[in-house]
Amino acid sequence: MLTHLDPSAKLRRSLSLPGHNLRTFGASELTKVLGEALLIPGVPERVPAPDRPLFEASLGPHLFHSYAGRTHPLLVRHLCRDLTAGQTLMDPFVGSGTVLVEGARLGLQTIGCDVSPLSLRLSRLKATPLPPSMQQTLLERAKSVSEASLERVKKRLSPPRNYDDPRFYPPHVYLELCGLRTEIARVCQQDAPLGEVLLLLFSALVVKASNQRSESSTASVERHIGKGMVSRWLLNKAEELVRLERAFWPADCKPLPPTLILGDARTVLQPSAGCKLALRSVDRVITSPPYLGTYDYLNHHLRRYAWLGIDPSPIERDEMAARRHRLPLGKRRQLHEADTWNWLSAMERLLKVGGQCVILVGDSVVDETLLDGAEPIERAAESTKLEVVAGASVERPHVVRTVEPLPPRREHLLCLIRRE
Repeated sequence: MLTHLDPSAKLRRSLSLPGHNLRTFGASELTKVLGEALLIPGVPERVPAPDRPLFEASLGPHLFHSYAGRTHPLLVRHLCRDLTAGQTLMDPFVGSGTVLVEGARLGLQTIGCDVSPLSLRLSRLKATPLPPSMQQTLLERAKSVSEASLERVKKRLSPPRNYDDPRFYPPHVYLELCGLRTEIARVCQQDAPLGEVLLLLFSALVVKASNQRSESSTASVERHIGKGMVSRWLLNKAEELVRLERAFWPADCKPLPPTLILGDARTVLQPSAGCKLALRSVDRVITSPPYLGTYDYLNHHLRRYAWLGIDPSPIERDEMAARRHRLPLGKRRQLHEADTWNWLSAMERLLKVGGQCVILVGDSVVDETLLDGAEPIERAAESTKLEVVAGASVERPHVVRTVEPLPPRREHLLCLIRRE
């Protein structure tokens, strides 16, 4: 991700992975769309300054908060291009809200589900444009919060409480973060919606301010962060968010607010769990479920949970296909296929007849074995009314190292149709 859109900064690999050696099968009109989506060029690692306005206008709020493993926004945009305002778009694994943002920009009714409260909070902010008056107020309050925090640093004031474990931060940075978080808490008491925006801006800075190398790496690095720098970062982030919003959302755009559901997509979207979404009410599902054994989203955001007051235990219990799950390979594959059937059956219930469920999934490596990411979906769909009618795949770089060389890893886009 670009840091404050500095043209020399690096972007997250999730937005820039190259793909080649396209393979397709199924209905020709659908395979063309799927193949084009997979081959959309990645975001360049460096964006020349003259190109930044166009870049910001294209990606807008997708850029302001990093999120490992997120889907490329332009891929989602390509898959939505035939939808019309008022139709319903759903993502049962909403992540950082990429699908909801793209749907909101088209005037669609969007629905997102995730086991992580952070995902829902990010998705709500990114898919809901800030009114111009709130944008201005945000800049003013971010400035006052930053100044108050800098004053705390200058006076060496001790914060009234601690948040995350101080071992993960340089000592002076940790104290400044605690003071900055205290100032944001005051805003939350006075203006909860504005305070929520400031908290998510703060969330975007936490990993960068810690000794953790990145979201997806627990390795430690030595940071050289001067006193007062973190407080200034918050103001910079507020200015960035406002700039991105103004560039991205059309002036007359009034998107429908997203419907957000906290919980495990395998269970919470079923009638037995009290799901109130109407039968056959969704026009399209676009989602990227967790790749088996590839990521630990719980660990990606542990630094953030402590500062945002999020209890990680439900995420630890319910996160699907996580890398940390230590089971024999055969058992993991069996469990993953059962999990896949559970959430697919919920999509079967919610999709309109003829509605599409488009799934982005990649191959994974577990116990030095390359596993086809599409197979569990294809097998699980056989016992539902969702028929796999088209698919496309491209080669992607391996994301883990193995002792022995493995066959090329592929990422797949599958299109399933809800049959009568």
